[in-house]
Amino acid sequence: MDKITPDALMTFLWVGAALIAFTLSILALIEKIKKARQPALDAAQWRRETDAKLDRDKKRIDSLEDGNKVLLRGILALLNHEVTGNSVDKLKAAQDEITKYLITK
Repeated sequence: MDKITPDALMTFLWVGAALIAFTLSILALIEKIKKARQPALDAAQWRRETDAKLDRDKKRIDSLEDGNKVLLRGILALLNHEVTGNSVDKLKAAQDEITKYLITK
């Protein structure tokens, strides 16, 4: 084997230091890219969560609207019965509709 000369040792140390510096600069660049992308990732997560909440709220509002329609039909049948003095069939139909709605909900 050849002897290690001081010049060869210094060259080896400089190359090693350069490789370490290059590796650290690449790691720092990767970290900066991750930090730059983080707001976009946070915004995408927020949007997914918000869309899920909006979908859930829309389903609840639609359900409430359906319930209000059923109740208003029942009230209308009561009013019609009070005004005309009959319409028992409409009252029974409204009662059945309200019962069906409450059971299926």
